Amino acid sequence: MTPVERAVRAAVYQWIIDEVRGPSVDDLAKAIGSPPEVIREALHSLEDAHLLAMTPARDSVMMAHPFSGIETGFEAVVGDRTWNANCAWDSLAILALMGDGKALADPLDPELVWSVSDGVVEPHGLIHLRVPAKSFWDDIGFT
Repeated sequence: MTPVERAVRAAVYQWIIDEVRGPSVDDLAKAIGSPPEVIREALHSLEDAHLLAMTPARDSVMMAHPFSGIETGFEAVVGDRTWNANCAWDSLAILALMGDGKALADPLDPELVWSVSDGVVEPHGLIHLRVPAKSFWDDIGFT
């Protein structure tokens, strides 16, 4: 990973943590102080390495695991902040990163909420992954 890619990746995560949405190429260019074409090139390299995924329009970050830059229905709530996750498993990962809170593990079942208190997970059901891990990047937006 180049120094520019490393800086862009760090800026992506900081942006999602602060703004609770995926940054655009222009957002990152302003945050880092680099031209948009440099940012775009770094984002494409990071995506090729499966470190993040861009929106279909290729103008903003769709996901930087475990965070989703778009609304998905999977959420992690810590205090008064709510982040989108890519899946149930990622909602728990966000809690591991950001602190104790609640994870909405299934958008179709709002009763399926997992909680974490003092680092201890209190499960309220099962998480079922419909796509095997080896196939995640075949269609990461669906996975």
